[in-house]
Amino acid sequence: MLEIMTVMKGFVVGAFMLVPGVSGGTMCMVFKVYDRLIESVSRFTDNVKKNFFFLIQFVLGAGVAFLLLSKVVTGLNIAFPKEVAFFVMGAIAAGLPVIYKEAKVEKLSPKILFYGALGLLIVFLFTRLPKNLFTVTDLNLVTVIIQIFAGVLGALGLILPGISFSAMLYMMGVYNFIYGAIGDRNFLVLIPFGIGMLLGVILLTRILELAMKKHPTPTYLVIIGFVIGSIGDIIKEMDGLPKGSQWVVCIVTFIVGFVSIYLMGKWEERKMKNEI
Repeated sequence: MLEIMTVMKGFVVGAFMLVPGVSGGTMCMVFKVYDRLIESVSRFTDNVKKNFFFLIQFVLGAGVAFLLLSKVVTGLNIAFPKEVAFFVMGAIAAGLPVIYKEAKVEKLSPKILFYGALGLLIVFLFTRLPKNLFTVTDLNLVTVIIQIFAGVLGALGLILPGISFSAMLYMMGVYNFIYGAIGDRNFLVLIPFGIGMLLGVILLTRILELAMKKHPTPTYLVIIGFVIGSIGDIIKEMDGLPKGSQWVVCIVTFIVGFVSIYLMGKWEERKMKNEI
């Protein structure tokens, strides 16, 4: 059955992922689709038909966004980096209460703060990766192997909230190669990277699903640390704070981002109640 909202969420998440510094996992959490994605991949064989149609619709939406908006979003980010960054931060801020609710925290304690700090630390360590770690210039046997490894690491940016997929590709030195191939519709050269990413996704989703079900509080609190840490990356990507009247526009875009996600969250809650 066609789920228009699933396709739309995939499209919006795909569009956000084109912005350097933005985590696809974070946006999936914000749009309340993260848990279902993880479970659909991790337990794919439990209900092949249901999981397949859900995943194909989400991926279809994200793929269309990549094809249609790669140049538009990149252009907007280059022309208005601060305005785009504040819009994204507004969207993330609206999603944090949703994630905190999933953590099922009964009372605040030093342990709660520790898990959040751990998430922040992990994000910081990822930003310390050597630049151009897996530089790719052309396609041969060596670069095929490099792309497979890059795909496995890229899966971290695809699955873990707070770890930006685009930023991860940039740090590994394959950002221009991957997005250039997408823009040129040269999909064959991306097959090795896709294989590596598929392997990484399968491994990560299983681990995350078990963690979220058996240890929800520490898992979601670490994820909150990831998400908050991602805001630092977004600020770094916009190359300095706004100046003068630019603050007004940035505050407006922040509010637009916040309100958009807040209203979508309320709509999703009503939809879930009606289904029950």
